[in-house]
Amino acid sequence: MGKQKLAIIVFIFSFISLLISVKLFINLGFFVDEYGLSPSIVDGGDFWLYMDWLRLFLLLMLSIGSGVSIFSAKQK
Repeated sequence: MGKQKLAIIVFIFSFISLLISVKLFINLGFFVDEYGLSPSIVDGGDFWLYMDWLRLFLLLMLSIGSGVSIFSAKQK
């Protein structure tokens, strides 16, 4: 039962982090659109823009993986 609780906690925290990151990324898009800038300028360069995308992708994979582990642990 301890592993299942840990998996649930990891899923909750990763999903909340994903929601916060997506909201910040959307706000970045609104800011860029209103002030006529590019996301690369606001993030500090292309490298950091790619890191922003990578963070979103990794949080998505963590959320999916932890969600799958919750349901697979219940079936065993």
